Amino acid sequence: MADFLPPRPAGPEPELRRAPAPPAPPQAPAPTWSPPPQAVEPDNGPAVTGFVLSLVGGGLLIVSAGLSSIVSIGCSVLGIVYSLKGKRKVDAGETTRNRGLAQAGFIVGIVSLVLAALATVIWTLVVIALATDEEFRRDFEDEFDEGNTITAMVRIAAAGGRLLLV
Repeated sequence: MADFLPPRPAGPEPELRRAPAPPAPPQAPAPTWSPPPQAVEPDNGPAVTGFVLSLVGGGLLIVSAGLSSIVSIGCSVLGIVYSLKGKRKVDAGETTRNRGLAQAGFIVGIVSLVLAALATVIWTLVVIALATDEEFRRDFEDEFDEGNTITAMVRIAAAGGRLLLV
């Protein structure tokens, strides 16, 4: 019984190896669509810089109650200059960006400059009055001794305005 083999299947004998497939013809890469290149419009940095400097000048003036008026004058002047550069850049056709920002920076710069100049004059007059007028100095010291700082600042500003009008 050792020589017993299973019966052979009907039909031709199956092929055990496959013939290699013929190589595929080379294909060109599929075309891809990309949008046409767009011209990048240059930014208007001077307009943004002018607006920011003008805002810093005005904000610093308000926050410090006019004590930083010299720094505010510098920021306002630089803000005006850079805002004008930004407007000129738009007018020359270099860019169309941030024209409104340049205009706003110019206006805020002018307002900040006027207020800073006014604050400088008032604080200068207050310092002169403190140095020369004994009664004013005594009133000034009394106001701050009572702890009414805000009231004292308002009265000093009013006194500076009176000195300005005289």
